[in-house]
Amino acid sequence: MKKASLFLITSAAVLMCGAGQVMAQAAAAPAAAAPAVPTPPTFGAAVPGQCVLDEQTAMSTSAMGKAASDRLMQLKAAVDAELGGEGQAIEAEYKTLAAGQKAAEATPAAKTAWQGKAEAWEKKRQAFQAKVQQRNQEMQYTQQEVMQAIFQKMIPNINAVVTQKSCATVLSADSLLHYDMTTNTAGANSQTSFLYANPAMNITTAVVQKMDSTGEKLPTFDRVKLDQPAAGAAPAK
Repeated sequence: MKKASLFLITSAAVLMCGAGQVMAQAAAAPAAAAPAVPTPPTFGAAVPGQCVLDEQTAMSTSAMGKAASDRLMQLKAAVDAELGGEGQAIEAEYKTLAAGQKAAEATPAAKTAWQGKAEAWEKKRQAFQAKVQQRNQEMQYTQQEVMQAIFQKMIPNINAVVTQKSCATVLSADSLLHYDMTTNTAGANSQTSFLYANPAMNITTAVVQKMDSTGEKLPTFDRVKLDQPAAGAAPAK
């Protein structure tokens, strides 16, 4: 499986960045004319015994994949809530420090006290950034484990469809030429995509139908916790 990502996972928390300026510049830029959407080609006859499978589409459009995607989004929302609250508190503390910096210059004692607060804030900021990186890694690892689990569940269904369709070989859609384009018209995005292979050779839909017909569900999962010892690990002394 070569696909790098099945679900879109992003985490919040870039503290005090210039995102506002970037967005403003993007809004000010003139909109480029949308390119013409090409018409899919007319394919030649299907090659007997040769099948094509889009693994990512099969996983993401199956009932099991959709349920996993929903659960991943729940986990992401929990992470965003956690990091968002901490990030706002740290930013508020920074603003308070910045506002009091000039007044702290009045006496050496006040300056020393302010510097102590600034150093304590910097430690909080660094710890927060480390947590953001850790939560991102945890979500990535969780997604990878879920993808692997779904793919393992999909294998018997692929085998059944391959047998039913008498496939001599199965090509991954990832290895074939494909076209993908997203256009924006009147604020609405539309996706145009097609694979350069005769659709009659594509067994993706059949695999999804086979998976869904089993009614099998993916076991409940939680976010991978990198700050917890692995099961069976010896306690720290």
